[in-house]
Amino acid sequence: MNIGIFTTAGGGGGIFQEYIKKHSEKLTLIELEGLPTIENLRKLKENNCTAMIYISDHQESGAFFQTIAEQGVKYICCCSAGYEYLNLEAMKKYGIKGANVPEYSPNAISEHTVMLLLALLRKLRTQILRVEVNNFTRQGLQGQEVRNMTIGIVGAGRIGYTTLQCLSGFNPKKIYVYDHLEKEKVKKYAEYASLNTLYKESDVVIYHCSYNEENYHMVNAKTLAEMKDNVILINVARGPLFDMTAVLEGLGQGKIGALGLDVIEGEGLLKKSKNPQKCPLPILEKILQYENVIFTSHTAYYTDEAIRNLSAITVENAYSYAMTGNCPNELVK
Repeated sequence: MNIGIFTTAGGGGGIFQEYIKKHSEKLTLIELEGLPTIENLRKLKENNCTAMIYISDHQESGAFFQTIAEQGVKYICCCSAGYEYLNLEAMKKYGIKGANVPEYSPNAISEHTVMLLLALLRKLRTQILRVEVNNFTRQGLQGQEVRNMTIGIVGAGRIGYTTLQCLSGFNPKKIYVYDHLEKEKVKKYAEYASLNTLYKESDVVIYHCSYNEENYHMVNAKTLAEMKDNVILINVARGPLFDMTAVLEGLGQGKIGALGLDVIEGEGLLKKSKNPQKCPLPILEKILQYENVIFTSHTAYYTDEAIRNLSAITVENAYSYAMTGNCPNELVK
């Protein structure tokens, strides 16, 4: 089975080749130049691809997936856990199966989360900016300690649970968790609470939940009003969870004491920017004017171990399709 991969997916085919070799008798990876635009999708048919490895920062129209089907592609393997960019309804309509990587190193994102929290508590960005201009004063740099904080975590799946374990070593005053599904192992470290209680009691709120239509802009003017003054917010999940206009207002009013983001709504514009002198996302440019904000470019997952996991499972998904026409990580029922 020939698998097409455009050079934008996961940085190209290089990270998958080691795992493709294990199944070289069944799988061949074809690297295709350019973006996976409707015009470029013809390259899939030209190279006899019946599968493709795909990732995107937005969801394409049904016509896009119809065109993929017309090129003879039967399977799409997305090299990520999130798959909101896949139009599952269109894929089902045009007979395309799809799979994701539901689990990979949770430590990658959890450790990044802890890094953001510690950096915000110790005003690291301000310290770095001062040192760069030879300003070594300590005024305004007094930090806080995790052990004096009440922490709320929204979403206690594998990543949220790993964050709980990491933070427990700092012995915070209390950890609240909000999740639809309660697990006994989580109760060892945290107390389940309603979202209202978590917002009301927490000094820090961390988001580890998946994104769907129901929680679009779950952080907004109304929910911010329910939180403590000077609350610290960290989002390492999905950008659309935060209404950034409300967040910007919260920063300006001092309602938000510090903000750590690895994701932001509209972040696809950042990758397409060709002008290094100007931020292509106006709302990001505005929030970065506040020194109590730290933004990283969707790199929380980006470790050697996580990339090995993502690459290996993506290829295993493709191999399952090649051998049986089905996949244990199937998304299109």
